[in-house]
Amino acid sequence: MAGYDNADGPAGLVIRLIDTAVKALDEMSDAAGEIAPDVGNFTDALVAAQRIADRAAQDLKRLSQKVAADAKTA
Repeated sequence: MAGYDNADGPAGLVIRLIDTAVKALDEMSDAAGEIAPDVGNFTDALVAAQRIADRAAQDLKRLSQKVAADAKTA
């Protein structure tokens, strides 16, 4: 396993990785909203993917907050 240096320690690394995933999901959701009118029969699938991405981003944001809170009490 590769080692990673982070000034905020392991919690900072985990938070940064989660935040990166959240950013990617938010970008995917935004892109889906922009192209939805242009995908014809695939609109339903795209909207479902957008909803999944939005829920996942929300869950990951909560997880990131939990990691930050746990790091303060550790």
